[in-house]
Amino acid sequence: MRGKHELNPNILGLMNLISIVAVARGGGKTVRFNELFIVPIAFLCYYLVFMSASDNVSSDYVMATSATSLFFTASDVILLRRFQPELRMIGQKKPSTEMSFVERLKWALQLQLTPRGINWAHEPTEHLAPRPTETSRTRFIISKLLSAAYYFIYFDILSIIIRTNPCFGTGGPSFTEFGWIWRTTIWLHPCLVYAWLSMTYDLASIVGVGLGIWEPRDWPRLFGDVRDAYTIRKCWGRVWHQLLRKFLTGHMNFFARALHLPRGTFSTYFKLFGSFFISGLTHYGAEYTLLQNWSGKAMWFFPLQAAAITFEDAVIGIAKRLGFRENFFFRFVGYVWVFVWFAYCLPPWLDPTFHAGTTDMGVNVSLIMGIWKGDWTPKRQ
Repeated sequence: MRGKHELNPNILGLMNLISIVAVARGGGKTVRFNELFIVPIAFLCYYLVFMSASDNVSSDYVMATSATSLFFTASDVILLRRFQPELRMIGQKKPSTEMSFVERLKWALQLQLTPRGINWAHEPTEHLAPRPTETSRTRFIISKLLSAAYYFIYFDILSIIIRTNPCFGTGGPSFTEFGWIWRTTIWLHPCLVYAWLSMTYDLASIVGVGLGIWEPRDWPRLFGDVRDAYTIRKCWGRVWHQLLRKFLTGHMNFFARALHLPRGTFSTYFKLFGSFFISGLTHYGAEYTLLQNWSGKAMWFFPLQAAAITFEDAVIGIAKRLGFRENFFFRFVGYVWVFVWFAYCLPPWLDPTFHAGTTDMGVNVSLIMGIWKGDWTPKRQ
């Protein structure tokens, strides 16, 4: 056992349950002392992240990331609730204060199940992929089955390639020890995460729509159009998943108001740097669970993204003043810039997590290798 105590995944379930009850109670007429619900959530998060671990480092990292994300989500909807617009579903006819407690529990559960705010007043529409056009449940389910199969094969191919690259292995060499050509293979990892999360999301949508809980239009793609990835700002704000956006913007809007920052450039970049700082904290806690020390690089990587976006905005602003307009050539330059940027900054952040074993202890099931060589659970060569 790597931690002081064995990591118990039921803690996450308890954190979610407390958060749902707190949101339901906070939606009623009597909200006195509702902020105190954050205390047990914070304690459980601390216990899971800093006091427990298992022998599966990959699972630990996912669990700890979920716990830290849930803590900041709870902080947003419990601690900061009085300082934000009313939580309200689109088309909601009855205010939460007029609902029964059971109705508010259902209402809070719906909020908990959609971290991106789909069908809620705070839904960040311009940062999400378009909603599905399929109106038939059967057609939607078939399309998502095909999509999930595609992402599984995509994930399988990437996993096969990654298992041949020693830099992704436990105790392996750093990507930074080799030339730039080899270093660019770090891109396999975000592609792998993209494939795995997309497949998982598609399967969840099949269950949700198949059971009649949601409509097909309630499931816009988890990731945006990769063709928009010609700036770092759009990579993070449109292409990558927006699962953390609600609590990041909620906290930074609160801090900006608390400091009485006037709307403008300074406030915008204050929120930008603050959002990436909180995102760094979310991942840094998970890195502690993984590494059992403070050597993780999340607090270097995420604030660096804000600095890069600031630089990028300045360059784009100067180009516009000089009369340049967006065209194919400038988009191509943007794609190269984004590709090189992440090839530069991803290795220092991810090296420690790979070398701790997250890749080798991750999902090692291969349909391709199983059919080809009869090896359904291949290991690193």
